[in-house]
Amino acid sequence: MKKDKHIEKSIQWAKKKGFSKFRADLDGFDDPINFTRSSDQAEFAPDLTAVSRNNRKHYFHVTLKKEETEDTLSQIKLYHKLAKAKDGKLYLMAPMGNLRYARDISKKLEMAEVIRI
Repeated sequence: MKKDKHIEKSIQWAKKKGFSKFRADLDGFDDPINFTRSSDQAEFAPDLTAVSRNNRKHYFHVTLKKEETEDTLSQIKLYHKLAKAKDGKLYLMAPMGNLRYARDISKKLEMAEVIRI
């Protein structure tokens, strides 16, 4: 998967911040739960989920400008709603060269914290 190294960096960042119970599409981790959009049966899975010290579930999305689509924005909106429902937060993880793009998305949707990895 093209995001593997970025997901690993995101996990390192999250561990430093006290997160645990990681789910990621990487060897050694349980896969995150897939979500299916009813209108067209498209499946989405977050890049990473984790639980904070106060037992709240958080969602992480590695944001790459070369993957921009309407589905990406739909995914981000979905993850934000899920995080909010679980009293958690959505983090847009921005690898080098993608920070401005991630900030633009965050500003446009007004719903995520951007973290540089």
